[in-house]
Amino acid sequence: MKLFCIPYAGSSASIYSQWSSELGGIAEIIPVELAGRGRRIYDPLYRSFEEAVEDVTSIIVQQLNENPYAIFGHSLGAILAYETIHQLKRMEYMEPDIAFFSARSAPQIIDKDKEIVHTFPDEEFKRHIMELGGTPPHFFENTELLELFLPIIRSDFRIAETYLFQERKSKLGCDVYILSGNQDETTSGDVREWDQVTNNACKYFEFDGDHFFIHSQSQSVIETIRKGFNSR
Repeated sequence: MKLFCIPYAGSSASIYSQWSSELGGIAEIIPVELAGRGRRIYDPLYRSFEEAVEDVTSIIVQQLNENPYAIFGHSLGAILAYETIHQLKRMEYMEPDIAFFSARSAPQIIDKDKEIVHTFPDEEFKRHIMELGGTPPHFFENTELLELFLPIIRSDFRIAETYLFQERKSKLGCDVYILSGNQDETTSGDVREWDQVTNNACKYFEFDGDHFFIHSQSQSVIETIRKGFNSR
């Protein structure tokens, strides 16, 4: 079964590179590269959340066949994965057998008090990224890296923060696995409200760590994915 993996804000598909060896024999890992980074460094950044969904959908559609598949998304990648599945449904493609949504509140949750980070001045924006963790300290000391990647990170925050949830007549028809960090301060409300978006099973898995538990608890995350595939 193919597992399409969508990265978080500011990252490239390479964050999933080691999963191929870890999940060999169970899943074919297909990292989804977003525009403006990695091998797509020269592609223009997305102008809207909707444009990002259209792009991710087109990448996945090219590799779909009659076999079952799954989708994994972390943070921004989780909400992109959720909307991409609905886009695939509208296009009358089959849904994934299982969706893994990681480090993201349920899409219908609106936090009116949440800061709009993408509008912060550069220095304040950098401080916020540093406080989130997940980025090596030397990144912020390298002027060339900052000039290259800060606009990408800011653009990703912009499309994430301007996302508007739309109520739909139909829910997802796939099993849903929700992964969260017990010290993640970016999620709003009860993460367990994800069960409202699917008619199938919704299972929750909590890991020790902050927003980037996907790295600090990588083996446990991979084991959870393995369980999901083995349960099919």
